[in-house]
Amino acid sequence: MKHYICLGGCGGVSEEAGICETDSCVNQYELLEECDCTDGKHGKKEETEDVLVVKDSNGTQLSDGDDVVLIKDLTLRGTSTTFKRGTKVTGIRLTGNVEEVDCKLGGSAIVLRTEFLKKV
Repeated sequence: MKHYICLGGCGGVSEEAGICETDSCVNQYELLEECDCTDGKHGKKEETEDVLVVKDSNGTQLSDGDDVVLIKDLTLRGTSTTFKRGTKVTGIRLTGNVEEVDCKLGGSAIVLRTEFLKKV
């Protein structure tokens, strides 16, 4: 039976071609992929959903424990603390979101967006 699925991790399935409209999906507003499986597991596509690929601002893949450098001055919300461009962050931890990483910076545990990081 031919149907269309979202590869963004939301599990969206449709009988008609279209786009994913799930608010929290990383593939929101992207085209659904055609699938012709009969078991509902969607073949290899389900296996690739478990692999989280996090990339820095240059497209370099990041892993747990990597060292990164800030590429922009960042002000910590609610404080007057500013982390300057070029500040090295050691030992990042990946989160469940491809756009964010956990780290310790200036004695505080914070979340940084990957668009402001460059792998060392």
